[in-house]
Amino acid sequence: MRPWHWILMIALGFLAVASVFMEALPVLGTFFSSSASLVYHNAGSSWQVAGLLGLTTACVVVLTILFRDERKLVSRPLGLTLLGLRVCLILIVFLTLLGPTWTWSVQRSQMDRVLVAFDVSQSMETVDLQATELEKIRWAEALGLFGSAESQQRVQRWIKDLEAGKEPEWVTEEEAADPERRARMALVRKQNLQSQLTEVSALSRLELSRRAASGQGKSPLDALSELCRVQLCVFADHPLALPKEDLLKPLDVARFQIDRGHSRIRNFQPLPDTSSKGDSSSLAGIVLISDGHDTEKKRAASVANQLQGLGVPVHTVLVGSEHRPRDLAILHVDHPESVFLKDRPLVKAILQTSGFEGESLNVYLQSLDVPDRIPLQRTITPTGPTSNVEFTLPEETVGRHRYRIWTDVAPRETREDNNSEDFSFNVVDDRARVLLVDGESRWEFRFLDDALSRDPQVSLDRVLFEQPFLGILKQSFFPSKLDDLGQTPHQGTRFSSYDLVLIGDVSPGDMRAQDWQDLDRYVRQEGGTLVCMAGKRYFPKAYRGTLIEELLPISQPRQVELDPAVMLGPPPARGFHVTVTEDGYVLPMFQLDRDRVRSTQIWGELPGHLWGMVGELRAGATAWAIGLPPGQRLTLENERKNALIAQHYVGAGQVIWIGIDSTWRWRYQVGDLYHHRFWGQLTRWAVSFKASAGNKSIRLGLRENVIREGESTQVQVRLEERFFAQYPNVTVEAVLTKQGEGRPFAQTLKLVPREGNPLLLEAPVTGFPPGEFKVQLRVNDAEVKEELLEAMLAVNAELTPELQDVHVNRQLLEQLASSTGGTFLQLNELSRLPSLFSGSKQTLESREEIPLYGHWIVLVLFSTVAMTEWVLRKLNGLP
Repeated sequence: MRPWHWILMIALGFLAVASVFMEALPVLGTFFSSSASLVYHNAGSSWQVAGLLGLTTACVVVLTILFRDERKLVSRPLGLTLLGLRVCLILIVFLTLLGPTWTWSVQRSQMDRVLVAFDVSQSMETVDLQATELEKIRWAEALGLFGSAESQQRVQRWIKDLEAGKEPEWVTEEEAADPERRARMALVRKQNLQSQLTEVSALSRLELSRRAASGQGKSPLDALSELCRVQLCVFADHPLALPKEDLLKPLDVARFQIDRGHSRIRNFQPLPDTSSKGDSSSLAGIVLISDGHDTEKKRAASVANQLQGLGVPVHTVLVGSEHRPRDLAILHVDHPESVFLKDRPLVKAILQTSGFEGESLNVYLQSLDVPDRIPLQRTITPTGPTSNVEFTLPEETVGRHRYRIWTDVAPRETREDNNSEDFSFNVVDDRARVLLVDGESRWEFRFLDDALSRDPQVSLDRVLFEQPFLGILKQSFFPSKLDDLGQTPHQGTRFSSYDLVLIGDVSPGDMRAQDWQDLDRYVRQEGGTLVCMAGKRYFPKAYRGTLIEELLPISQPRQVELDPAVMLGPPPARGFHVTVTEDGYVLPMFQLDRDRVRSTQIWGELPGHLWGMVGELRAGATAWAIGLPPGQRLTLENERKNALIAQHYVGAGQVIWIGIDSTWRWRYQVGDLYHHRFWGQLTRWAVSFKASAGNKSIRLGLRENVIREGESTQVQVRLEERFFAQYPNVTVEAVLTKQGEGRPFAQTLKLVPREGNPLLLEAPVTGFPPGEFKVQLRVNDAEVKEELLEAMLAVNAELTPELQDVHVNRQLLEQLASSTGGTFLQLNELSRLPSLFSGSKQTLESREEIPLYGHWIVLVLFSTVAMTEWVLRKLNGLP
C-alpha cells in the first residue's frame, strides 16, 4: 500500500471514531437517566466542531508519519499499539475541547415567607373585665378549652345564638328529651362554661394572643408552618424579631428594646428575611395580631394607604373587647413650673372617665412632702369620656414641692396603673423687682407699665425722663431721674436690688456714662438681666461708639425696610410679623399656648409691626426671633443678620435686645392675653435666671427645672471671664443623681462650649426617668476656691398615649385588611390562617451540572493513557 493511502485511511478512521463518540456520549447519558443529558458547550456551531476536527486530524496525520519512521526500530505490533495510544490521547483532547458537561434537572419545593407580628404595646397588657359573654366564649375557643369535636360544635351553636341576641340553647331535645333532665344538664354546662370563662377573663390581651397562636397540640402557627416559612416579630413603635421558643412561655416584654408607650401601626415595616439557610423567599403576607390601638391618631384610611404600599395582603386579628372599658385615668395635669411666694396656683387636670358616666367620682390632690396633710378633694359626675377638675393649691414655702393627683380604683376598672400622676413646682422668694426706664410716655411704656403694675407678683419701679409737670404737685407722677430711686447701696450698683431692668428709648442726655457703667456692672458682676428696647428717637442709634454697643447682643442695628404697600390693610396683614426661631420656642415667654402647633399659629395671627430694628448677631449670641419683610423666608443666614429679639450672656448676667416698640399691638381683639403673658413670663424667667446657683467663678442653671417624662432640658454653666482667662483648659461635667427611694440612677454629662461662646457650656438632658435629680458640678483642670452650689431637676411622670385610652380599634384593623386584600379575623378564627396561605408552597425546577472537561476523571484517563505510551517506549529503548 502506498504511504499516502495509509495516512489517509488512518485520518478518515479517526474522523469516523471522533464523530461516533461525539454523538454517542449524549445518547448514552439519557440511557442512564431521562432527566440527565450530556451537552457540549463549545459545539454551538458547525464551524467550531469542524475546526476542532481539522486540528486534531492534522495531529493524527503527524503521528502516522512518526509511526512509519518508528517501524524501522520496533516491531509492527508495538508500533501499532503506540500509534493507537497516541490517537486515543488526541481523541480525549478533542472531546475535552468540546466542553462536555453533565447536566440534569432537580425539583424542590420552596415556601413563601409569612410575617406574624404580635402587638406588645402597653395597651395589650389590658385585662378586659368588661368583655361580654360572647367575646369570652370566642377567646376560650381560641385557646382550645373546648377539646372534643362534639364540644366545639356545641360551642359554635352557642356563639350563633349569642350573635343573634338570644339565650343559647344549652341542651337540645335530641340530647335529652326529658325537660327536667335537660334543665339539669343545662345548669351543669353553664357552670362548667363559667369556670372556663373565669380563667379566660383574667388573661391580658397579650397573653390571649400568645396562647391562641402557640396553643397546645397542633397550633395555628404549626399548621401555617407546613405551608409557608413563618417569621415572628413583636411591634409597638417599630418591629423586632421574636424567636419561636419565646412563645412557649409568657412574653418578657421588658427585655424588648422598644418604646411600648407608643403604637404606630402606620409605620409598620416588614422585617428583612433572616433565614440562616440563605433561601431568598418572597413575602406572601403579614398577620397583625393587635387591639388596633394606634397612638398617631391618624384616620384609618390614611394608615391603610401606607400599609397598602407594601404590596402584600395584611391579615388582621382583633384581640380585646369591643366594648369600651371602664377606666379612670389622669390624662393630663396643667400646672405652673414655678410660682412666687404667697401665690395660690391653679392646677387643672383632664381625666378619662369612660364607662363612669353619671357616677359620682372623687378626685384627690395630696402633698407628697407632707403626707399627713389632709388631701384636697373634688367630686365630679362625668357626662362623657373625659372630665375636667381644678384645684387651688395652698400657699407653700420657698423651695420645691411635690404633689400627686389621684382617684380611687373603682370596681371592675380595666387598669389600676393610670389612676395617679405626680408633679412638682418651685416656689421662689418674694416678688420680682423690675425697673422700667424710658424717655417719654410712649405707647409701649404705657401698656408695659400697665401689664407689670397689675401683676401681683411684680414690684415695679419706673423712671420717665420726659413727662408733663405743671408744678401743682411737689414732684412728677413718675420719678424723672435715676437718682430719685433712692440711695445707692454701699456695695453694688443702684440696680443691684432689681431682678430685671428694662431700658426704653432714652436719650444720652438723660442716661449718663456713669449710669451705663453701673448697668454694665449690674450685668457682668451682679448677674442681672438687662432688656434694651428700641425706640424711634434715640435708642440705639444715638449710642454709637459707646459702652452700650458692647452690651447689645447685635451689631450694626438697622431699620426694617418695608414696602409702602404693606403699611396698609387690617392689623394682622399690616407690616412685618415676629418670626420666632427654634431657640425661642423652647422659652416660656414665646409659648403663647401649651400646644406648640397652636402657639406657632398664634404668632402668625398677631398684628404686624410698622417699625422695627434688626441687627447681626454677635459671636455667642442667640436669636429668639427675627424680623423679615413679607415674602422673605427664615434661613440660617437671615436668622443671624436679622435678629429682632436676641440674647447673649455678659459675664455673670445677660442682655436681651427687643427691636420693636409696639408689643402693645398684640392686644388687638384679645385684650391683655398675649401681651401680658409674654412680659409676665419674661419677668419670671429673668427671676429664675438670677436665682440660679453659682459663685464668683461659675454659675449653674437649668433651662427648665421641671420637665415631663420624655421631654428634655439643658444643663448650662457660665464661666466668669477672668476665671476662664486664668484656666483656659477648664472642663466641666454635670453629675445627675436620682434622689429618694427606688432604683438608683446616676449619669454624668460632659458640658461643651456653645459655638462662638467659650464662656457658656451646655449639655442636653434627655431620657431621664421620673423623679428628682440632684445636679452637681465636677470641675477639672482648674482650682475653684468657692463651694460649688447645686441645682435640682424634677422629671414628672407622664401617662403614655398607650394608656390614655385602651379601647380597641376594630375599624382600623378592618380597614387595613380590606385595603390590602387581606382578611379581618376574630381571635377564635386563627385556625383559618393556613387556608389564607394555601398557595404559598411552590415547586421550583433547577438545572444542576458537572463540567466534565475539568473533572478529575478526565485527568486520570488522560494521564493513564499517556503513562502507558511512555512506559512502552522506554521498555523498548525508544527515546
